[in-house]
Amino acid sequence: MKETFKINVLNVDTWIRLLYMILFVMLLVVARFVVLIVTIIQFLVVLVSGEDNRNLRTLGQGTAQWVCQAVLFLTYNSEEKPYPFTDWPETQASVVDHWADAEVDEIPATEYSSASDEDVPSFVSQKSGAEASSVDDAQKEKSE
Repeated sequence: MKETFKINVLNVDTWIRLLYMILFVMLLVVARFVVLIVTIIQFLVVLVSGEDNRNLRTLGQGTAQWVCQAVLFLTYNSEEKPYPFTDWPETQASVVDHWADAEVDEIPATEYSSASDEDVPSFVSQKSGAEASSVDDAQKEKSE
């Protein structure tokens, strides 16, 4: 046991990985700041123009993917070091393209169907005053 521990402690690759891990922890702090700035600027852009900025969205998506890669490396789920030791993560076209231009169809109130008492569980359904009093009377008779 002591021999294995001594071999592991003297392994240079483990100590080099520690240096990389410290670097990526510091870069994660920077990435957090970048996400905060992108979020604020994107909000202001939407507030002023009514549309999001595609470049900021792409930067945010790439940063999110990089953070994921860095966390995988830090937790020993990956041996591949993220950017700057590999290429910056490629981003895909966002699903939310032009969300400000999206049309929302309103459903007319006549299309809503009201649920009958049969569809609603008994502990939720509302009974009329006459029904409720007859049920209460029946329960009182049973208890006597």
